[in-house]
Amino acid sequence: MRTISLLLLLAALRAAPGQQLSGDDVLRKAEHNFEGLQDYTVTLDIVADIERMKVPPMHATMYFKQPEKVHFDAKGFVFLPREGMGVQFGQLTRRYAVDSMARETVDGALRYRLALHPRDEKALVRRVFMWVDGTRWTPERVLLPQPDGHAIEARFEYLRTGAFWLPASLVVSFSTAARDTTVQPQDNNPFTGVAPMMQRGAMRAGTVTVKYSDYHVNTGLPDALFQSDAEKHR
Repeated sequence: MRTISLLLLLAALRAAPGQQLSGDDVLRKAEHNFEGLQDYTVTLDIVADIERMKVPPMHATMYFKQPEKVHFDAKGFVFLPREGMGVQFGQLTRRYAVDSMARETVDGALRYRLALHPRDEKALVRRVFMWVDGTRWTPERVLLPQPDGHAIEARFEYLRTGAFWLPASLVVSFSTAARDTTVQPQDNNPFTGVAPMMQRGAMRAGTVTVKYSDYHVNTGLPDALFQSDAEKHR
């Protein structure tokens, strides 16, 4: 009987660290996953399927530098969801506070479901749901309910690049809802598209799929790369 009790005690002690994680712990782990990532360059292939819009496939180069500097090289406009295009996941605890956490199993893998709210009281989106992988601590899915009844969802797949798990693909889905004309688009909507045609007016249903390839990490990108023409000539 003592042997069985001892085995049960040891099993409980082994399980305790995972069970004792708080929502703040999970958010910090997701943030720490990107520690040491200073900058990267990556090639993007983008396909947008948006209702009542014809958007050709796009090819671009994205430059990212901490904390949240992003620059694109492309011919014409680039139709992209702003959130997730750089790894702002390195700023999670600064940008969000945790309201609650739940453990879920998705395809046999443990995920933590976090309910968050932005620390910025002026942010249009007041509720964010994030699912974090319980092994590699990468944000796998982000859901943003909108004040007008729309919902925006981002799903990530990752690849190992050196010491980091970086996005291999991103699919952002925009759901429809009855339009509320009292709600106006704001620049602090974290999924506002880069394309001018989507920065004004009602959000439309559809998806934007981004494939990432040819990463170059921590090459020392200069700050001047992220400056506008006006800033360069000051």
